[in-house]
Amino acid sequence: MSLPRRLIPVLVLPLASAFVFACGSPTDDRDDPMFSNGEAGTDADAEAGTVDETGGDMGTGDGDGDPGTTGDGDGDPGTTGDGDGDPGTTGDGDGDPGDCATDPAQVGTSCGQGSAYHGAFPIGEMSTDMPVGAIVDTDNGQGNGAEDWYQVDFPLMPDTRPMAGTAVIEFAENGNDDYRFEVYRDCGAQAYGQGLAAEFGASAPPLSEWSFSDLNPDMEQLEYMDNIPWPTTVWVRVFRFQNNPMCTTYQLQVSRTM
Repeated sequence: MSLPRRLIPVLVLPLASAFVFACGSPTDDRDDPMFSNGEAGTDADAEAGTVDETGGDMGTGDGDGDPGTTGDGDGDPGTTGDGDGDPGTTGDGDGDPGDCATDPAQVGTSCGQGSAYHGAFPIGEMSTDMPVGAIVDTDNGQGNGAEDWYQVDFPLMPDTRPMAGTAVIEFAENGNDDYRFEVYRDCGAQAYGQGLAAEFGASAPPLSEWSFSDLNPDMEQLEYMDNIPWPTTVWVRVFRFQNNPMCTTYQLQVSRTM
């Protein structure tokens, strides 16, 4: 009767070991963090409790790789940006001046581009749909990027001089008085050249308002004479001249009166 007592402990040990392996060993990957690193089928980061940059640390992060911040996913925590890489703006990336850039489809980035054209203005016409623009940087010289270009026509009917009216270009909106413009008869010409600025001549400073009045025989107008070429077509270069960088906006207004 003593033989069976010795066999019982021997049989119990294998059963206990089988039970342990069935319940999960310490190397069972079911205890790993339940995070994905952005690639299907991959495990979490080798460091317990973390994943790669797409998941962030196991804290209160917002997906920008920096736990515990209030960032918005643009890589810069704590800002109020909208994900366009520029945290200080309010734009949505659609070319609207809300992101501090004039819609490139509405202006030229240099003189001579077709996108700069904004129509003809006979006597009695005034612009109603000029784009709202924005330029962040102050003027860095013609052709260097910090500028918007416009082209407008003031058509001249035969034998209408000296009664061709008054062509006017001015700002309908000029945020914080930050913008100025120059007027050219053609690309490559001198700003305000060929009689475009009677008061200053070609040395005229950048202006916020420009006009060209034909000589009216019934009024004393010494600024212009009818032997100065009428500005049938002009190019306008708009730029920021102060407060760099800011996101103030501008809008031109073009008109022609009698």
